[in-house]
Amino acid sequence: MTEVYQGKDIEQAAQVLKHGGLVAFPTETVFGLGAIANNETAVKSVYQVKGRPSDNPLIVHIAKKTDWKKYTASLTPEREQLVEQLTALFWPGPLTLVLPVKAGVFGPTVTGGLETVGIRMPDHSDTLKLIEATGFPLVGPSANLSGKPSPTTVQHVLHDFDGKIAGVLDSTPTRIGVESTVLDLSDPDGLFILRPGYYTAKMFEAKIPTLTIRTHKPLPSGTILHPKAPGMKYRHYSPDLNVMAVSGEHFLEQYRAADPDTTVAVATDALLEQLPTTATTYSLGTDAMSATHQLFSALRAYDGNPVEQTLIVELLPDVEGNQAYRNRLMKAASTVIE
Repeated sequence: MTEVYQGKDIEQAAQVLKHGGLVAFPTETVFGLGAIANNETAVKSVYQVKGRPSDNPLIVHIAKKTDWKKYTASLTPEREQLVEQLTALFWPGPLTLVLPVKAGVFGPTVTGGLETVGIRMPDHSDTLKLIEATGFPLVGPSANLSGKPSPTTVQHVLHDFDGKIAGVLDSTPTRIGVESTVLDLSDPDGLFILRPGYYTAKMFEAKIPTLTIRTHKPLPSGTILHPKAPGMKYRHYSPDLNVMAVSGEHFLEQYRAADPDTTVAVATDALLEQLPTTATTYSLGTDAMSATHQLFSALRAYDGNPVEQTLIVELLPDVEGNQAYRNRLMKAASTVIE
């Protein structure tokens, strides 16, 4: 059985991590599957337990804002100043910075064989205490089986890993519900968001007006993607049932064409109010922030149901504040209708 550690048990959980065990931990985004980042055997076991592709790098979680300096290679003065600004303004929080990695600090299993590493400081007091008690940063990919919806509760973690990992640090459900924004500071061609999250380009630029951040770097035709960050290459977030991502414009017609006995409508309240009272529904709340927070829970809610079901999930409009939601839903869906 997997141990559920309380706040008073942090030192015990840290000892498990120090000895190469796996302990899932809460953050403000989703729960992470923790292993001490300087133990290659422990890190490899994260990949094995999750069934994660070996070229999908891991994010390293630190406990103090200045700790990134211990693990990264030298930067230009301009980039170093930028890291200082970003960490002062956005850490602890849902921001991962991709930086050149210092040689010999982390093994290739952490970095995916690259010369960069993703680093973040999570905004959860118990997890920061856990990292400090362990004495070294923790890798922390989402604590779910690879390809499945990310976990936002302890129960989600136990559903996937009970008996397979040593423990999970108890906590209330996460408050953001999708993984961190990943910002690449290692590319000489500019600043790129590799994975959308809570923080958007406009949020960064509002705080640091000198920045210009792009959300996508086009790759030459025929390039094989070697991802610098999680979530760039592989299908993710998919439950064991059919998921259709459908825009509000087409949502009602797609629902009417479906079998009401095996279909679940997953949408914001304004859209659900237009459905028959007999419809099986899952509310995403009233706005994009609520929908983003609820998305993974919705995708997990009917997973494992003995009746094969289809989720018709509202695809929010393509505007900046919706990018994290759209990114996760479109990776989870087998059908997209805009």
